[in-house]
Amino acid sequence: MTERTMMNANTEGAYLRDVGRRLRALTPEQRGAVLDDVRAHFADATDAGRSPEQAVESLGDPATFTARVRAELGHDDGRADRIRRVLQWTAVGTAAFTGMFVSFLWPDDSLPGLDARYDEHGFGIVLWNLLPAVVAAVPVAVPARARTVVTAVVALVLTVLTGTAQTVFVPTAMLAWAALVVPVLARTGRPAVGWRVVGGALAGLPALLTLGGVVAGSFDTDVWTVLALVAMLALGVLIALGKVWAGAVLAALGVVAMVWATLSPGLLFLGVWWGGGLFLALGLSHVLAHSAARPSARG
Repeated sequence: MTERTMMNANTEGAYLRDVGRRLRALTPEQRGAVLDDVRAHFADATDAGRSPEQAVESLGDPATFTARVRAELGHDDGRADRIRRVLQWTAVGTAAFTGMFVSFLWPDDSLPGLDARYDEHGFGIVLWNLLPAVVAAVPVAVPARARTVVTAVVALVLTVLTGTAQTVFVPTAMLAWAALVVPVLARTGRPAVGWRVVGGALAGLPALLTLGGVVAGSFDTDVWTVLALVAMLALGVLIALGKVWAGAVLAALGVVAMVWATLSPGLLFLGVWWGGGLFLALGLSHVLAHSAARPSARG
């Protein structure tokens, strides 16, 4: 290999590496197709007697070229971060609401881990009950490059807190995990069909379990309850099919279930509360992941 050939190969290789690095947010298939086109462009330039520098000049520098590629593919550079922020702030709000409920509205200490009322323990218990909200807010305050790692740590910490201190913060932990996973699945567009099916199955799980209890005779029910359970199963199917509005309805039902549980807490409180949290996390994640990407400002 001559010195000139080596220089040409180095120029092409450096350009491809830079472009590949800047297109990491694309799917492997999209990134591979773009890189193949770049290689073909360099090969065509060589056949035409043009230098690699001239090939680069016609393509544009890597920053300009990749910006144009992302615009042509409809890629939204801020999509993943936007999804993460919405889910993270929803987790913060859910944790704050939960802390206030446990501190001031919980009527007794009949459930494990819920002996945390202001009138028994003073203002210090309020601060303790708001700790998960503070923890959930940490990822929004760190630099972008550290956000994914910090989000993972926060999700783990909240999961540990729910297992060792307050089980009522399970919905907060669900939303924290959603803030970690959903932006990755939806960074370049709608998630794969398999993930939608998983979401639909999880959305229908509470209804399936309840219907199983009805069939087994564990508790009595009426025709309206059965119809409501069937409607919930239908929502799960619609989510698996990728219907955005179904996710919005599911999230709204989750909020209603959680509010209803705080207004009339009883033996089934945790079941309704956790189910509402699951619906909120799944429904909101579905809406965000299937929303249309914003066109790039640069074209």
